Amino acid sequence: MDTIERERPEAHWPRWMAQRRRPRVLLAWEHGRNFGRLARLLAVARMIEQQGGEPVWVLPRSQRDAAPLAGLNHRRFVAPVLEQQTFGVDFRADSFADVLQSAGFDRADRLLEAVQAWARLLEQEAPECVVLDYAPAAQLACQLLDVPAVQISNGFDAPPPDCPPYACVRAQSPLGQRAAERAAAVSETITRVGRAFGAARPTSLAAILRHPRLVFECIPEIDPYGPRTDGLWIGPLGAPGDTVDVPWPEGWQRRRVFAYLRSAVGATALLDELLLSDAVTLCVWRDAPDEVLERYRNTGVRVLREPMRLERVLAEADAVVNHGSTAMVCRTLLAGKPQLILPADFEKLKVAQRTVESGAAALWNPAQCSAREAVRLLLHTPASATAARRIAARYAPAWFEAGRNRFARELIGGVVA
Repeated sequence: MDTIERERPEAHWPRWMAQRRRPRVLLAWEHGRNFGRLARLLAVARMIEQQGGEPVWVLPRSQRDAAPLAGLNHRRFVAPVLEQQTFGVDFRADSFADVLQSAGFDRADRLLEAVQAWARLLEQEAPECVVLDYAPAAQLACQLLDVPAVQISNGFDAPPPDCPPYACVRAQSPLGQRAAERAAAVSETITRVGRAFGAARPTSLAAILRHPRLVFECIPEIDPYGPRTDGLWIGPLGAPGDTVDVPWPEGWQRRRVFAYLRSAVGATALLDELLLSDAVTLCVWRDAPDEVLERYRNTGVRVLREPMRLERVLAEADAVVNHGSTAMVCRTLLAGKPQLILPADFEKLKVAQRTVESGAAALWNPAQCSAREAVRLLLHTPASATAARRIAARYAPAWFEAGRNRFARELIGGVVA
């Protein structure tokens, strides 16, 4: 197989054209279809533009024409992926190596095709930097071509180089040994792809995990591999652009619960129990069926499809229910509020488990616990509220602001004279 030509296109441009081109940053997103990733990459795109750079999007086909991108003058490409990954509630993995296998990293031929497609795109666009947002094939291509990369993550897709299990287990235990064997198999596949690609740089699972600069869009308490000290911590990025400002249901001196839900098993049962509790509830449920809106009309549970301004509603809430998105879990902790988490998929389960370890949250599985018991855990566990306030006190807004400013500068640092 021929070695891919690595000379950048601008090497042949007149000097004045090369000087005038804005620093280019590729936003590489392969897996996931939720609003959270789009929101944070929109925030990164704004950072790039504020630093004088040009953001170029490479994202899943389902998101290429997403409404929030329609008004932007940014070039967009469909990401080369082996297969779109979905994590159902029944998906299980011991480490990120298992996740990579489910994304096609167990097939060297298919992985090579994806890496070659990413390499062609990287050669064509010649970015000064690539921002990786759950894009493992792009991450491998960047490492093989020695393209500078930053990985923005909640930790789930950015394990330490030895790719340990998500749970803390002894290396010699059966679980530890099985996880190590699968990580070694993934690493061998990556090495074979690197040789077939013809790159001068050797590669392995550890090599691609070490390659990008890590930027964590969360706090250490919810990192599935945490706590750890490497990387840059910037807290949650992005927020819904169009929000509504709706009052709480009337309830004199009653506690307030903010719920952020999706259509899932147990969602309606939970709202029913909240309706019977000594609290009023304001719920954002973006895909709520019409019958759900009608069910709670003119009651102590107010259900909306439109997003709300989180700064206001989290400040006013006494407790929070959510489906485990990194941004919502993190913002709730930083607001110092206890939370009940109904994880919508495996990634969110890992985030939820770490949050429960902090003492500031409860995890609800409808198959194992009644909605009544879940509401009791949320509203009648004072220790959770205390733990949440203790975590919130650790982080000053200025600390996150400094991290974000540093992140923005590093995206195109050294490119503009």
